[in-house]
Amino acid sequence: MIASKRKIQYTAGLRKVSQKATLVACLLSLAGCSSVEVFQPPEVEIKQSWRVDYDSSVELANTAWWESFNDPVLNSLIETALQNNNDLMLAAARIDEVAGRYKIQRSNLYPQIGYGANAGGSQRSYEQPLSFPNLGERTNEEYSVGLNIGWELDLWGRLAQANDAARADLMAAEENRQAVIMSLVSAVAVEYIELLNIDKKLHIAKLTLEERRDSVDLFEKKFKGGQISELELAQVRSAYQQAASQIPVIELDALLQENRLSLLLGKNPGPIKRSANIESLTMLQLPSGLPSDLLVRRPDIRQAVQKLASANAKVNIAETEYLPSISLTGLLGYASDNISNLFDGSAGLWEAALGAAGPIFTGGRIEGNEQQAEAIRQQLVFEYKNTVQRALKEVDDGLVTLEKLRVLQKIQERHVAVLEDYVEYAISRHDAGYSRYMEVLDAQRNLYATQINLATTEKSIFTTLVDIYKAMGGGWVQLADEKYAKPLMQLEPATPSAVVDES
Repeated sequence: MIASKRKIQYTAGLRKVSQKATLVACLLSLAGCSSVEVFQPPEVEIKQSWRVDYDSSVELANTAWWESFNDPVLNSLIETALQNNNDLMLAAARIDEVAGRYKIQRSNLYPQIGYGANAGGSQRSYEQPLSFPNLGERTNEEYSVGLNIGWELDLWGRLAQANDAARADLMAAEENRQAVIMSLVSAVAVEYIELLNIDKKLHIAKLTLEERRDSVDLFEKKFKGGQISELELAQVRSAYQQAASQIPVIELDALLQENRLSLLLGKNPGPIKRSANIESLTMLQLPSGLPSDLLVRRPDIRQAVQKLASANAKVNIAETEYLPSISLTGLLGYASDNISNLFDGSAGLWEAALGAAGPIFTGGRIEGNEQQAEAIRQQLVFEYKNTVQRALKEVDDGLVTLEKLRVLQKIQERHVAVLEDYVEYAISRHDAGYSRYMEVLDAQRNLYATQINLATTEKSIFTTLVDIYKAMGGGWVQLADEKYAKPLMQLEPATPSAVVDES
């Protein structure tokens, strides 16, 4: 009879366990069916062509375009910057921080399992009121070991959305690093070209100073021979001093430019080696590409997409705060008052519970969170559109600027040629006694100023081409990244695919 009762109790226990297991399986199936909205970036109206089309455009956006300058020093400077630049190191460290947050958030999707062990004892006092010496043992021992299990069921997709938000934040941090690389490579190229341009200006100034020195020597001889007046000698000496005053100014510009470039390289201020002059640089070809390509080629646009994806997920999270959170908790282990039989079957114990908790009244906290999340999302929508439009503007500005600079360069080249003839004619007229020396000085000053302007225009053409490569983006950013570090994580990012073509 006793055995029969035990069998009935055992069968009932199995039935209860089976019912609980079925309930857990149902809950797990519901958790697996929670739907998460697929993010799509907002539409941006763009055109399919630029205002200026160049037939010579080539597909160089996926190559190391800076190597096309054929200057090994520039290649070395860019590699050094990619390895040592502090802003780039900061961006990489930022990725590590966000990656840690992503791992923390992702862990919430899985059961949390922990362990615990306890050993203790106690002794009753016989001198306290209501103490009975003959009531059981005076001393007592307790031992226990077990596993604690907790798992929040993601029935409403809240944890999945939080995971998506953390993942998008991580991708945004990586795109930020890519954007730093894009800006860094372009900045090093631009600052190096600027340094070569300063060298050319210094060369022009020194040649001008030599010519003025020769004129001073000649006029001092003429003055001693009584051929010219003291006024003309003073004019020649003044012109020489004016040319000499330009040298330290340009040399100072060169020193400051070297310091600016050193900062980009992640080095202390110091001299910058250069083995070429600006004339020896090979002119870059224009990169080809349509405006719509920018949506997948520029890291700052991809970063804006990831930030918007994160904000979108956080809005969905805020909307689910009205719903209850459901969690499973459990305990599995052994407990005994004697360590010798702690792991006997009779010492086993388990607990299981299903809990739910939700808000009733929060004083507007949930509404406030929802309003804040939606406002942030709207801000990032405008930021995304502004980023796209700014990128389109930068490319169009570069193409238009390049067209006009090339026209200006041809005009200035002709102007320099005319002024060179003008100087020769003025010197001849002065030597023949047909004009005063002021006419020669005016011609020389105009020639020097136009030569400096032409050098500035030539430099601007090079830097504008670099700016166009930067504005268009492309695979060259990833290529430069490979010179710096291996990719940290291979994740599938949200892509800016929602585009309205405007013909």
